[in-house]
Amino acid sequence: MSYAIIRNEKYTKDQMIKLAPHNERVKKEYSNKNIDKSKSYKNYHLKKPEFANYFKEFKRLKEENNLKGQLHKNSIYACEMIITSDKDFFDKIGEKETKRYFQTAYNFICNYKNLGEENVISAVVHLDEDTPHMHLTFIPVVDSKDKENNPIRKIGGNDFWKEKNSYKILQDKFYNCVKENGFNLERGKNINNTPHFRM
Repeated sequence: MSYAIIRNEKYTKDQMIKLAPHNERVKKEYSNKNIDKSKSYKNYHLKKPEFANYFKEFKRLKEENNLKGQLHKNSIYACEMIITSDKDFFDKIGEKETKRYFQTAYNFICNYKNLGEENVISAVVHLDEDTPHMHLTFIPVVDSKDKENNPIRKIGGNDFWKEKNSYKILQDKFYNCVKENGFNLERGKNINNTPHFRM
């Protein structure tokens, strides 16, 4: 049986910047030998950033969406979710259903904890590696209040993931979502509080 796999990582500013060259395929050569550049034309975005530099895109969205929050060097600027299953699953369901799987996952994340599609930096599906997968990079935004008790939207990675077993909750809800949408998958397994991931 194949698994519904979703994995999250949290990134500082410097770490976030390093994601873009791989995700957006802006390099001429890659150390990852799984990338078949002759197939890179098949990759597609569910949300394409205006800037291939994720920090520039971060700054654009922060200003455009009036996001608050004090950020320091080691603050969490972005999170990246990788969504996939195994190659057998995608081979079995075919191209149309593969696209529906990633669209379902994209919709799920945009609505997760009231995140909002407007806070997604990039969502790109890679079909030029061994197993189809999506990199979805987003600003962890939460509802909060300012000093005058007015509602604001604030960047807060720790607040976004503040619940005990927050990754387990994510895994449960993602599994329920894909199951409700007709995908025959098992729930991904957690290892050290990180959802099981295989490429």
